[in-house]
Amino acid sequence: MGESKSQSRGLWPVKLEADPTLSEVTAYGGALPYLDLWRRLGMPWSIDQGVHVCGSQGWLDRQVVQSFVLLNLLGGTCVTDIEKLESDAGLCAMVRRGEFADMAPSLRRATQRRFRSGRSRTFPAATQMYTFLESCHDEAQEQMRVAKTAFIPASNDALASLDGLNTHLLESVQRLRPCEEATLDGDATIVSSETQTALFCYKGYRGWQPYNVWWDEQRMVLRSEFRDGNVPAGFEVTRVMKEAVACLPPGVKRVYTRQDTAAYQTDFLAWCEREREHPEYGRILFTVSADVTASLRSAVLAAQTWKPLRAKRNGRASGPEREWAELVFVPEAQALLSDIREPFRYIAIRERMDDQLTLGEVDNQLPLPFPVATMNNVRYKVHAIVTNRREDDAEELIRWHNGRCGRSEEAHAVMKYDFTGGRLPSAKFGANAAWWALMILSMNFAMAFKRLILGDPWVGKRMKALRFELITTPGRIVQHARQYCMRVSWRVQEWLAQLRAAVATLSPQSA
Repeated sequence: MGESKSQSRGLWPVKLEADPTLSEVTAYGGALPYLDLWRRLGMPWSIDQGVHVCGSQGWLDRQVVQSFVLLNLLGGTCVTDIEKLESDAGLCAMVRRGEFADMAPSLRRATQRRFRSGRSRTFPAATQMYTFLESCHDEAQEQMRVAKTAFIPASNDALASLDGLNTHLLESVQRLRPCEEATLDGDATIVSSETQTALFCYKGYRGWQPYNVWWDEQRMVLRSEFRDGNVPAGFEVTRVMKEAVACLPPGVKRVYTRQDTAAYQTDFLAWCEREREHPEYGRILFTVSADVTASLRSAVLAAQTWKPLRAKRNGRASGPEREWAELVFVPEAQALLSDIREPFRYIAIRERMDDQLTLGEVDNQLPLPFPVATMNNVRYKVHAIVTNRREDDAEELIRWHNGRCGRSEEAHAVMKYDFTGGRLPSAKFGANAAWWALMILSMNFAMAFKRLILGDPWVGKRMKALRFELITTPGRIVQHARQYCMRVSWRVQEWLAQLRAAVATLSPQSA
């Protein structure tokens, strides 16, 4: 009671001193099983074979790409955060001990000679990482831009090789955990930016708008195309989906897709229906949200039989009351498709607006952000889906279609907040596209670790939980009996040993 306010509210009573022993202590001991899996899946070898950005001097491509992946896994947000990793002596010792373990001694010595003045760092400096990113930028493509026109610069060889790494990773996961079906959910996401080279998106601010194709069964991004903010999601969507399907690894026998209104295009629907376009998979069964045009609205108003639809959660009905109806509707553009055997199926969904406060009711000058229709003096919010799944139950189709709003859209939040997708490092399109591609690779690799090593209970957990429970495990790197050892708390030692043993049981990727 006799203490003064200044004494009772002072600093925590622990003295801070520098460690004179220069111990190789790491705050990221849990990164070790991730490095195990990285090597077991043959990712360093794949980089050596497919990525040729760094040239004959200095850092290897495998070192730079691995640094970007570690930056994503450990929670970095920008290129300069690599200095945080470089300052972790234990992490540096761990990485340097194993980065060339798969190389022959002669090749290892040749690698060390790439540094003319000797190598002093474990991770590339931020300037060198920027140089790597900017090598993926093609200035010649920038000269082809037309003002106020949607344009997607073609990828140069460096940028295309990073996409190839993602394909290799998907093939490895499919080999170890095969899946015969691929449900592909396509959607774009906006990454805001204040740089003047970023173009205005439809929401009225500057940014970039990558288009992503999510493989739901594997919970991984199959294909991602980086785009300017002014490029709409539906721009060349058929081409992007063709490229995504071409990326599917062996073993997939059936392909489905769920899309929003951006893909409501006759050429896309027809491409899915035509078996000759993708004979190895047959018809691609789809559901696509349809634009409620004037003619479609008339078909909705003409529908006579409406049936109740309630969303199901844990086997029980929940959510607002909705109704659905089958429509007799064939747009003119679809009617002209001579090689489509049967008309596509349209299903309308309506939801009562009696108890909903909308902007239009507060201020009549503001339009409603969704289509509405009045039926029997009742106002409804209306939307529709089109599908080529003509025999399936309509209610199940609607629920299946709505499933795209779950994990695939959550993945966008993971990209921008759990990994480095929310903060792009450059004013150059190609450099940002490379940063995005490396983020996608890191995100997919983190999911591969959860599916192959941690198991199903961890698949739904976010990176925040993984960093707290596993990655930020403190450890000390010591040399004992001619071996490097990482000493950790006995509470986590057994778990880390189990994870490493699980990696060891995986059949290695052949060269």
